[in-house]
Parts: sequence; C-alpha cells; structure tokens
Amino acid sequence: MNMGHREIIGGLLCFCCWFTVVTAAPAAGGETGNLMTPSADMMRPGQFHVGWYEQAGQQHLAAAAALNCRWEISALRRTGGDASNAEVGFKYALRSENVLTPGLAVGAEDVTAEHRRSFYAVVSKTLPYGMRLHAGVGNGRYAGGFAAFEVRLLPKADVGRFPDASVYAEHVDGHAAYGVRMALFRGVKLALGVDGHEHFVGISYNFY
Repeated sequence: MNMGHREIIGGLLCFCCWFTVVTAAPAAGGETGNLMTPSADMMRPGQFHVGWYEQAGQQHLAAAAALNCRWEISALRRTGGDASNAEVGFKYALRSENVLTPGLAVGAEDVTAEHRRSFYAVVSKTLPYGMRLHAGVGNGRYAGGFAAFEVRLLPKADVGRFPDASVYAEHVDGHAAYGVRMALFRGVKLALGVDGHEHFVGISYNFY
C-alpha cells in the first residue's frame, strides 16, 4: 500500500471516529444509538450524553457515559403512564467500525428487570452518500431482530451544528418507527417522530 492510500484510509478512519463523537445521542433505551434502537457506536472516554423523551404521556430521562473506549454505562428513568421505574444498562464494543468492516457491540437494557430486560448484539456500518445501516438481534424488546436506516439530509452541513439533520427508519419490537434528529447548536439535538402509532419528541445534550 503506497503512502497516498495510507493517508486516505487514515483520514477516513479519523473522520468516522470524529463523526461518532459529535453525533452521539441516546436512543430510547438510554444507550448511544438511533431514535428507538441501539447502534454499535461508542462514545470516547470521558464523553457523556443526557436526553429527555416524551411519548404517549410517559417521560423518559436517559443518560449514558463512556468508561473507556469499549465500555458504556447507561441509565433510564420512566415516569408517567402506567409505570414509573429506573433502569440501568451497558454496552461493550467488540470491534470498532472501519472503512471496510462494520462496528460490532453487545449490550443490555434494564439489567435488573424493572420493566423489560433486553440483551442485544448490533452491527453498524457507514455507507456512501451520508447513509448508515444498523442491524441486530436479541431478546426482550429486541426479540425477532431490529434494524435502522439513517440518512443525513444535508451532507455539506457542519456535523453536529444547525442545520445538520438525519432521518431514520427503524423496525423493532414488531413495529416501525420513523423520525428526524436535528442539531440545534453544539451538543444539543432535537428528535421528532412516530413510533408505531404514537408520536414522540425528545431533546438531548452530548458533552464532547
């Protein structure tokens, strides 16, 4: 491999790592991910995010932090609706994404079974033209598998800065979810969408 190819591949690897750091946001389960499903993305050591979501009269307050380059811990507090409980989870990166191969991670939500314990394995891969694909298997909420397709709407926008936005189409727990996540300003993102027949709205802050 000549020096030019090495520089190109090295630059792409750096961009993938930086892109994940800037775009990290909590999924519905609290961990770094899409709108309703986890991804194989990991925050860098010392990075954390918090988020608030409202759906069908129930509020979710989520938080997650990276312990190191492989371990992430998360917490979720549900209030309103039919239940009120606190959950903890984790995610472990088995392999980081690179130019040719997807990232791979395993994790769990609600480890103490306060609501619905779910274990999962997920792969994530960046595709051309601002697209990303995520797919996984598991039990509990993820029985039957899950998938998410993500597309950046404005590829030329500064990553993580307004008006940078991505749209999502996801399938999990036997139904589809659709939505958009938009950067309002550094670290702050707004999420809107439909999960099954229920609308949801959320806002998150990513410290990086």
